[in-house]
This record gives sequence, structure tokens and C-alpha cells, in this order.
Amino acid sequence: MNTEERSEMDQLQEALERSLPLVQRLFPLDVMFALADTEKFLYYLPGRELDARIEPGTPVPASGGIRAALDSGEEVSGTLPKEIYGLPFKSSSMPIRDRDGAVTGVFTIGISLSNQVTLSEAANALAVTSDEISSTSVEIAGTASELAGTVSDLKDLGQKVVEDLQQTDEILDFIRKVAENSNLLGLNAAIEAAHAAEHGRGFGIVAQEIRKMSVSSASSAKDIAGILQMIKQKISRMDAILTDCLAQSERQAAATEEITASMEQLAASAVEIEGIARLI
Repeated sequence: MNTEERSEMDQLQEALERSLPLVQRLFPLDVMFALADTEKFLYYLPGRELDARIEPGTPVPASGGIRAALDSGEEVSGTLPKEIYGLPFKSSSMPIRDRDGAVTGVFTIGISLSNQVTLSEAANALAVTSDEISSTSVEIAGTASELAGTVSDLKDLGQKVVEDLQQTDEILDFIRKVAENSNLLGLNAAIEAAHAAEHGRGFGIVAQEIRKMSVSSASSAKDIAGILQMIKQKISRMDAILTDCLAQSERQAAATEEITASMEQLAASAVEIEGIARLI
């Protein structure tokens, strides 16, 4: 390297030593900088956490991005995993040329990718979580639809039971009429038995039993009517509850559909976040 080239590199090194610490402070990401000639490193500024542990005077490695930029005269970029220096980072090496166009050195910047990795992992976790929630929401929506169908069937069954119970009213009316007629018949038979005196004694006993049976039938019919009325009231209450359950099931199905749509949108956002992370 001649004196003129050495002077240019010295001037560049001096300018970088003054400016790069300020640039580093303004840079939003953790960065490190290095300047090398064709043989060795001339200047190195480590990042806050990102540190390749380069000492001025250290020979340029025989392989890697810096050597490739020196040999090709083209800008070379690459990504290094965290296993090498503890943090993943992206390295870009730009050749430095003299007035004649010859490559006299290389300027390198290393940008930490720790934030990118964190963002990418978060995006992946978000995508997985949204997929799981979406699947669960679809399952819940299906279950809600099945529940709505079951509740609807129960509601129809309850209405059918009410209709069947209404038919028992006719049977109870018939029993009451039979009881009333039996009571009247027994009363008439008792009167006739009294007129017959001793000859009507056995007939009077039968008439008395008929009246007891009619009274018992009337009382039983009344009890049955009360029980059936209570059943009707409870079935009506059950019908109201089932109607409310049906409405809630329909709302649940609609809500889970909205959740599924939101999860799909969230998954799409996770893909966009992953894309943004890769742009760094």
C-alpha cells in the first residue's frame, strides 16, 4: 500500500472514529462497526451487547463476508447464528476503493438480530395460539349448533307433552261426570232401599258403597287434575327455560363465529409480523 493510499485510509479511520460512536448512539438497534484494509483490521467499535471481539491489527479471516468483499469488490451480506458470538446478527461488508478503483479495504457493519428473533418467535407463537383458538372456536361453534338443535327438540317435545296433557282433561271430565251420576244413582238407590225397609237392606248397602266409590272417584279426579295442572305449569316453565337456552345457544354460535374470524385475522397479522421481522 503506497503513501497516498495509507493517507486516505488514515483519514477514513479518523473520520469513522469520530462519527461512528455518535451514529451508534442514534441507531435504534444494537450495532457494531469495523474497518479493515486488505490484510488486517484497523478499527473496531463493539455494540452494547453485540461484540465480535476484534482487536485492531488482527488479520482479516481467510474466509467470510469481509474476505469475500475484498476479493470480489462487491458488497457482501450474510447472517451469523447466535452460536458464534452469542447473539445472531446480520453483517454487511462494503469494499473501499481508491481513486483508481482498486479495493483498498472494507467497511463492515453488524446489526443484532436478537429483536428480530424475539419478534419472529412471538409471531410464530401468536400464529400457533391463534390456530389453536380458532380450532377450539370452530369446535365450540359446532357444539353450540348441536346444543341448539337438542334444545329445539326438547322444546318441541315439551309442547307435545302439553298437548297430550290437555287431552287428559277430557278423561277427567268424563270421570267427574261418572262420579256425579254414580253418586246420584247411589242416592236414589238408598231412597228406594229405605222404602223397601227390611227387603231393601242389602240393596241399601250396595247403594252406600256406590256413593262412597263415587265420592272417592271425584276426589281422586280432583287430585289428578291438581297434579296435572302442576305438571303443565312446570312444563310451561321448562319451555320458557328451553326457549332462553335456545336463544343463548344461537348467540354462542354467532359469538364463536366472530371469534373464529378474529383469530383468522390475528393469524394473518402474525404472518405480517413475521414478514416485517425478516426485513431487518
